[in-house]
Amino acid sequence: METAAPAPLVKEPGTARIVGASVIGLLALLLISAGVAGLWARTASSDHGWITSGSHRYAANGNAIVSGSLDVDGVPDWLVAKVRVSATSEDRQPIFVGIARRADVDRYLAGVAHATVEDVNFDPFSASYSSTPGTVVPARPAAQTFWAESKVGTGTQKVSWKIRDGNWRVVVMNADGSPRVAADAKVGATIRGALAIVISVLAAGLLLAGLAVALVLTGRRRS
Repeated sequence: METAAPAPLVKEPGTARIVGASVIGLLALLLISAGVAGLWARTASSDHGWITSGSHRYAANGNAIVSGSLDVDGVPDWLVAKVRVSATSEDRQPIFVGIARRADVDRYLAGVAHATVEDVNFDPFSASYSSTPGTVVPARPAAQTFWAESKVGTGTQKVSWKIRDGNWRVVVMNADGSPRVAADAKVGATIRGALAIVISVLAAGLLLAGLAVALVLTGRRRS
């Protein structure tokens, strides 16, 4: 009479191994989530390598729309390579876009009615401005020599600027300096090695996930 051999017993992994696998698995999940989010952000909101905001309407009754002071001293140049601003006028009249040091812009707009963008929310979009009254008629912005980068013309005007230390402002005006400025504008930036960073984070998450699985499986020994 044949007797069946007893089935090998499977020893469940120890508590310490399960805890370790759980911690590693949680870290893997966080890294994978960050990597996927990074890939989505790059593909869904990128424009040929630029990470950009959506295009939104900015309008003011004065002669210029000015950004708040951009202090880039704290922005590492190894992270952000360039900043780009693009603007399209509503009625296809020539429009000017420029970036210059804050002190130069403030001198140029002294006594000129203009609006300064104080806060922007993108979802849903809303922009708040502070208005500076004035009666001075500004000289044509494109004729000024202090701009670090500038563009003027009809259609969409794009200004790409390699960041440098200091305090800066972005200015949007009608090309002739006339009042009632309105433009659809968006901003963007290039991040050095952004794709490599995202892929590295995702790969690290997948490796840790594999390690967590291996810890559990190797702990289930047959006896």
